[in-house]
Amino acid sequence: MFSVTDHIPARGGSDKQFSPGRSQLALQDHPRVVAHHFSGREVRPASREVVVDGTKRKLQPRAFDLLVYLIEHRHRVLSIDELLDAVWRDRDVQVCSLATAIARIRAVLGAGASGDEVIIQTHHRVGYRFVAVLECDARVAW
Repeated sequence: MFSVTDHIPARGGSDKQFSPGRSQLALQDHPRVVAHHFSGREVRPASREVVVDGTKRKLQPRAFDLLVYLIEHRHRVLSIDELLDAVWRDRDVQVCSLATAIARIRAVLGAGASGDEVIIQTHHRVGYRFVAVLECDARVAW
């Protein structure tokens, strides 16, 4: 059985040992999370689904992993390096890959087109933060 403490190669490394995807780690960390609900949207980590106004939407695997990571760490701004390490840990990628994934997430969630709703906030040259209010956050005072 693989554990989180087993060897996980650094981003850009050529080590061929198995390392689970981010979503697999997320499920181990939060086994009771069935779905994240916000603004008529639902993100289901276990089934890797995104639902917008009752309709399932397709999202590429790395973009999905990025969205889940942003939601799970929504209480702070996540640096570009942290996001690249967390989601693309097994590949050497450019910052534009992160920006492209963010754009795909925004397109699938239908946010930002009219400029009236921000789900993922950009902190230029620093990183990103998930800022939509989850239904569980609305009931709990941080």
